[in-house]
Amino acid sequence: MSLNARLTLTSLFFALIASGTQAVAQQPPNIQVGSDTRAKSSDQCLNDAKFAITETGLAVSFTSPPHIGGTGTLNGAGVAVLVTCLSQGPRTFIEVVGTSLDAGAAEQTRNRVRTITMGPPS
Repeated sequence: MSLNARLTLTSLFFALIASGTQAVAQQPPNIQVGSDTRAKSSDQCLNDAKFAITETGLAVSFTSPPHIGGTGTLNGAGVAVLVTCLSQGPRTFIEVVGTSLDAGAAEQTRNRVRTITMGPPS
């Protein structure tokens, strides 16, 4: 094997190690979950969740009942939120999941969207 071929393979090897090290060094996203039931329809829940997502300053990224999701930035950190509104007779099970690399932003996202979507206990 020529010197140039060995140098190329060595460079490729170190590049793969460096890229693997970066992937391992990245922290996983923080996930915050909150759930409860409310005396509202799943349609009303989805409408409330849409309002909550936009009121929090995020953009609705998808709607696929019983789910609605949003993404954006909160306190300088990228965040995502997923709201599930599952009908259970006269009540609706509501679950709000906030995620971010910043644990505080994930928690705030979950709390803000959950508070608006769920409203007062019923």
